[in-house]
Amino acid sequence: MQLAKRFVKAGVSDIVLIAIIIMSIFPFIYMFMMSFKSTINAFDFDFSLDKLTLEQYVKVFQVDNFERYIFNSVFVAVAGVILTLAVCSLAGFAFAKMDFKGNNKWFIFLVLTLIVPSEVIIVPLFLIARGLGWLNMYRALILPLPTAFGVFIMRQAILDVPSDLIDAAKIDGCGNFKTFIRVVLPVVRSSLLALAIFTFVGAWNNFLWPLVACSKEEMKTLPLALSLMKTQYNTDVGLTMACAVINFLPPFLFYIFMQSKFKEGMTMGGVKG
Repeated sequence: MQLAKRFVKAGVSDIVLIAIIIMSIFPFIYMFMMSFKSTINAFDFDFSLDKLTLEQYVKVFQVDNFERYIFNSVFVAVAGVILTLAVCSLAGFAFAKMDFKGNNKWFIFLVLTLIVPSEVIIVPLFLIARGLGWLNMYRALILPLPTAFGVFIMRQAILDVPSDLIDAAKIDGCGNFKTFIRVVLPVVRSSLLALAIFTFVGAWNNFLWPLVACSKEEMKTLPLALSLMKTQYNTDVGLTMACAVINFLPPFLFYIFMQSKFKEGMTMGGVKG
């Protein structure tokens, strides 16, 4: 009897999990399939081969300056990843392994900034960028990308690096920076990859700040350009879905490529004080 109850519970759990998986992936399947159709009906589920077409993708790639939009998004995302990894790993190392006055207090203050919604700082950030003359420039899109979240991830990972390794490196004559490069970074590589995924996806999908900071056509990123196109052709559901697929694929492929290290990076070094 007990065995039968266990099988029933296991079966119910499996059914619930399968239902959740189906509900989770259905929007993506819908988006992908509808991108091969030309229709104004969002509930047109007739996917016969004679109705599928690449016309929507051809329209998207024929947009003026489309190559420039892709370049802007790729450049901002890649440069943002490099800058974020450099800044956050250095700050994380300082907070985790260097003893300076107010270390814990400064870190707590930094973490508290995570409760502030990003939309709240848009206006101050715009005023700063305008005052520095950075509007419609790559630096305005790239420099705000490092966040306290990245510093938090790297600090928690570096806390798990054995102090004996760092002491041994210092005995061998390594300074702080050399120790950081040769000892710490190889140990926390998984966390660096996890942070790279978060940063790339966030930078690629960033919409509000590029919308505020860039008014020139040649500086627009792909999400901005595709949103304008969806407004222009808002009666064609297939074109809207094609735009969504193009914007979705790069961060998705980046995650797939890096996913082997993602879980390891997120679980490495649990929350420590």
